[in-house]
Order: sequence, then C-alpha cells, then structure tokens
Amino acid sequence: MSEILLWVHPLMQVCAAVLGIWAMWQGLKRVAMLLGKKTLFPWKQHVKLGTLALVLWILGALGFYVTLDLFGSTHITGLHAELAWPIIGLAILGLITGYIMNRYKKKRKILPLIHGAINVLLIILVAVECYTGVQVWKDFS
Repeated sequence: MSEILLWVHPLMQVCAAVLGIWAMWQGLKRVAMLLGKKTLFPWKQHVKLGTLALVLWILGALGFYVTLDLFGSTHITGLHAELAWPIIGLAILGLITGYIMNRYKKKRKILPLIHGAINVLLIILVAVECYTGVQVWKDFS
C-alpha cells in the first residue's frame, strides 16, 4: 500500500495545487468586487474547487503514513514534513471560514479578507512544499 501512496501522494498534491490556484484566481474576482469593480464571482465553482483543494491538502497527511511505513520515521523528509503541519492547519481554517461564508450568505468584508489571507499564505506554503517534495523525490527514489 505504501508504494502505491508513494506515487499517489505527489499526484494528488499537484492536483490540489492546480485546483487551489484556480480557486484563488476566482477569489481575486471577489476582491475586485469588494474594491467596487463590477465583475462576476463564480461562487459555487469557487466553493467546489477550493473545498476539493483544501481536502486534498489535508489528505496529503497520508504522506506521514508512507514515510513511517517505508522508513520508520514520519519526519525523515525534513522541511517537507515540517511544512505539512501549518499547511494542514491553514487548510482546516480555510474550510471553516469558507463554510461559514457559504452556509450563512450575507454581505461581508472582514471574513472574506481573513479567508483570502489564510489561503494566499497556504498557496505560498504549498509552493515551497512542492519544491521540497521534488527534493524528497530526488533523495529517496
């Protein structure tokens, strides 16, 4: 099973990154709306793409299972493993803030700003995580 996850993990995380960037791009339309620009915000698609990306990033924690099973330690991958914790935490916060806005729709300014800031920081960490993931792949394959 670990050998399968060794391949699934990076593929799943690349898909999550693409979906997350796409959702962020759509979120920028919401920012433009808050700044007074007339634009359409694809709310439902943003919610679907963002939710899927965030859930996939959380499921990326299966990488800990893989490293524990194959190498006997969860943090053998160094920074790649260390970055997983804030990524998981930010993804959970992104899901919670997104859920609140989707479930209780009303005009807001602060919560969308917090939601966006959390997820922009998340995307930055994911970019670093992708870089460290490539390094891990080179070191262990």
